[in-house]
Amino acid sequence: MKFINIILSTLLILTLVTCSNEDATDAAADFEIKAIPVSTQMAEAQTFRSVLAYNGSLLAIQTARIIPEMPGAIDSLMVEIGNEVAVGDVLVQMDISTTQLQYKQAAAGLAVARANLNDASKNWERVQALRKESAVSEQQYEKAKLGLEAAQAQLNQAKAGADLLKMQLNKATLTAPFKGVITQKGFEEGDLFSPAAMMPVYTLQDVSRIKVELQITSEEITKVRKGQKAFLSVDYLEGDIAGEVSIVSVAADPMSKSFYVQCQFDNPDGVLRAGTFGEVDILIDEVPQVVVVPKTAVIDGKYVFTIEDGHAYQQEVSIVKQSLDSYIIGAGLRAGDTYVSSGAYVLKDSSLIKEMN
Repeated sequence: MKFINIILSTLLILTLVTCSNEDATDAAADFEIKAIPVSTQMAEAQTFRSVLAYNGSLLAIQTARIIPEMPGAIDSLMVEIGNEVAVGDVLVQMDISTTQLQYKQAAAGLAVARANLNDASKNWERVQALRKESAVSEQQYEKAKLGLEAAQAQLNQAKAGADLLKMQLNKATLTAPFKGVITQKGFEEGDLFSPAAMMPVYTLQDVSRIKVELQITSEEITKVRKGQKAFLSVDYLEGDIAGEVSIVSVAADPMSKSFYVQCQFDNPDGVLRAGTFGEVDILIDEVPQVVVVPKTAVIDGKYVFTIEDGHAYQQEVSIVKQSLDSYIIGAGLRAGDTYVSSGAYVLKDSSLIKEMN
């Protein structure tokens, strides 16, 4: 009988332990079911920035299409794509053999015209002296005068022809108008160039600064001013590149009704690539050392949920300013407080939560 009692006592203890373990498991499972998953953050003092965000293409601050003014054969090409050039560096030399011969011919004609003018001038001086003595007729006088005028006209014509050919010789050598990088090449040595081709021999770009041209609506243009800070982000670089608004149009485009705005960014190391795409944030407001929370953290424009001991507590806050995606909190949330940053819309005061950060 005593042995049976011992067995019964042991079975009772095992049953109680098993039930206790099951209750604990059920409680844990119940917690997992009731706890609401949310994202949380710790509030901290930071600089609040309100920006207007736009997308645009990156453009070189200067671009030159190197195009000969006259058709002809390309004698020499001095640079290749990727070469850096300075102001005045020779880029293209056109064939000038025919033009040189024409210039020599024009120079000889100019010399003859000068000699003819010299002869006509002396003849005119003699006729004037003889006229004073009534030793020449009126017809001879007029003929000498016309001869002088014709000789002067011939000289002017010869000089213009020589100057034109000299200008063509000078323009046959194409130089860099500014410091930059060769980004395109359209011809090879020996090719015949024709303006009808509508293609430059080279494209030269100054990429020491990059500009981004934007079209801004009439609702937002009132917030944009020349000299405002701007920040450029591109997919192939980490972090933002600081710049500024350089041009703000005062008149809307008649077709799109938008306003032209240009932002510029220094690019001394050439890390920004002209022709690529980027996002520009124009800074319209900046407030240092304030508590900033994302808009997803604020419910009904006046509540946040703070976290304590695994529970979320509704806390009324005041909003000082807002941007597209965040608020400045004036009161109700202090630096160091942990709050629900996402998922707060399903919470109630004292809700059990599970942090998913």
